[in-house]
Amino acid sequence: MDADPTPRTDPDPVVAASTIGLGIVIRTLAPALEQVTLQQYRVLVLLVTRGPMRAGDLATELGLLPSGTTRIVDRLVRDGFVEKHVSRTSGREVTVTALERSQALVTHVLDRRQAEFLAVLRRMSSEERTAVRRAAEAIVRVADTGPLLDAELLLATGAGR
Repeated sequence: MDADPTPRTDPDPVVAASTIGLGIVIRTLAPALEQVTLQQYRVLVLLVTRGPMRAGDLATELGLLPSGTTRIVDRLVRDGFVEKHVSRTSGREVTVTALERSQALVTHVLDRRQAEFLAVLRRMSSEERTAVRRAAEAIVRVADTGPLLDAELLLATGAGR
């Protein structure tokens, strides 16, 4: 197969900006993923941003089967990120609570991400920052937010719904 002789043009600026944003997200999330899996991090974000949750509610929010959530939570308990409490009134109801280690991990990721984005914004003129804010507000306003749960969990935005 011959290579396409058509020269590539510069990428669309919106796509390029989203790629840079994704790069910041990945770079700031990477240290956390050395300690927990992506699925475990999603659990921690929910628990840190919403507080203690029943295991069944956690499974529903994550779109996972309860058995899968139980395995994830058990690993997080073993590694000292969360604790489980069995209800005294119903032995079937389990509440999961984030420990300080979880709070520190999620907060570190979010603080680093905010610092990197703010550093980019500081290098812009006031007019550029205003334009970026307006464009971001427009994207948020018109975007279909249904499938964004995974992104919201990874970014800890909207997770406090």
